[in-house]
Amino acid sequence: MKREEKFSFLNKALVIQLNNHKLYTINYSNIERRFAEEIENYKNHPELISIDEFSMNYSFGYHSSNNIDDMYSKEAMFIEVKNYLETIKMCA
Repeated sequence: MKREEKFSFLNKALVIQLNNHKLYTINYSNIERRFAEEIENYKNHPELISIDEFSMNYSFGYHSSNNIDDMYSKEAMFIEVKNYLETIKMCA
């Protein structure tokens, strides 16, 4: 029997919508480099470093600079970037 994971903040319908709205590509080395710069810029104030805020700004900036106006794509990218940064634990 296959066990299905369920996350409290995402329902199945939203996950399907987000997967259908990936209008972006992610360069993970660019994300790591940019987040490392963020950590360096705020090294004297680590309380100001936020993976959530960085991920939101990264997603918004990507979509703005590529002239993509799709809320689901922005949300999908935000979630993907946030999850990636949380798994590599770059934040001190």
